[in-house]
Amino acid sequence: MFSRQAPLEAVAAVAQALPQLLGDARHADRIPITDMPLDQLAELNDWSAEGSLLTSPDLYCRLEHTPGEEIAWQVEHVYFEGAPLATFTQDTAEGLVRNFFSHLTAPMAVERVFADIPLSTRHGNSALITPVRGAAVNPHVHHALAQLDRPGRPDQRR
Repeated sequence: MFSRQAPLEAVAAVAQALPQLLGDARHADRIPITDMPLDQLAELNDWSAEGSLLTSPDLYCRLEHTPGEEIAWQVEHVYFEGAPLATFTQDTAEGLVRNFFSHLTAPMAVERVFADIPLSTRHGNSALITPVRGAAVNPHVHHALAQLDRPGRPDQRR
């Protein structure tokens, strides 16, 4: 189950993987299912692993695996405390969870229309919003200047 706040790319990765997991391999060459274990995906993207809990580098997001429980996988974000981004039951194929997680952890920038950016992102410090089109300043200059003013930059954390 996905909440409204779940990233669209991660939800789409699950939806696109479903046909393959059900035996339809017609588009397997264009829509790969991630086969890398979750702990390796986490390590590759600087997430920390502690037992069955994977935590994002900024400590805002986490994935918890509780085998044997009805809800075996739960993805949470601290801003939406008490309302998970996604939950997967014990019957969910791990390939779907891996696809969701691989897109959730990907550090690539995502382009959105400003109106589609969640309020928590617009007003928090968890993401850097850079104009892409129609910006008065070159987007690269705007991005660089915004990075300088951003609290908790990665170079300041280490």
